[in-house]
Amino acid sequence: MDAFESLVREYQQRVYALCRRLTGAHQSADDLAQETFIKAYFALARFDAQWPLYPWLRKIALNSGLNYLKARGREKPLEEVSIGARRMPTAPRADDPEERLEMAEFQARLDGAVESLPSDQKSVFVLRFHESMSYEEISRILDLPLGTVMSRLNRARQKLKDLLADSLARGA
Repeated sequence: MDAFESLVREYQQRVYALCRRLTGAHQSADDLAQETFIKAYFALARFDAQWPLYPWLRKIALNSGLNYLKARGREKPLEEVSIGARRMPTAPRADDPEERLEMAEFQARLDGAVESLPSDQKSVFVLRFHESMSYEEISRILDLPLGTVMSRLNRARQKLKDLLADSLARGA
């Protein structure tokens, strides 16, 4: 029990961050992270100790998150984020507060745009850009053909580009 508790402490933030990116809501992400560790605890006997633990936990969290999104639909975060308005600075200087603010505002718009993606596109996008997984890894973990992963990622990028077109045009 102590060993499992230390594993939870070690991976809790990474699992929560993945769940938060998938759901966009703190409470849901918190519940899914907890559910992930409960499922992992009861499935420990099936875990092969020769493999790293985090990819196994990530798979459990991802499946839980996708099931959540299918069953309940996407939750709206408490803070609504608008997509329009300000430009993205091209190269923010650390000593310029205005540029740091513009970059933070653009990041908030980007996060809001990612939240608006359909769950199939969002899961591929999150795994690729937040978890730094290769197309092949995403294909294996989601049990999808490589071409499907690539097309979903392409659709996600195009949708984000359309949603953020105003900001990107002003920042260019």
